[in-house]
Amino acid sequence: MFDFPPVRDEIHPKDYHIDGTPDGGYALRILRFYRELCNCKWVVNGMGDNEKLIYDLMNVHQDQRALELDEAIKILSTRRV
Repeated sequence: MFDFPPVRDEIHPKDYHIDGTPDGGYALRILRFYRELCNCKWVVNGMGDNEKLIYDLMNVHQDQRALELDEAIKILSTRRV
């Protein structure tokens, strides 16, 4: 069994709910939820160098996803009536 390091800013599974009302804002709510998940990052203190590299890269990918989602949210927010 593999032990994962802790996650910073983890969202509790009970908060994994997106209002599915088809009211023109559903897609934006989905994007905002996934954007919030991008704040969850691996805690990399006290790891070996090789292991730290992997988790650091995964955290960088979280930042990159956040940028893409921020742009999509911005575009969709300006189109909303």
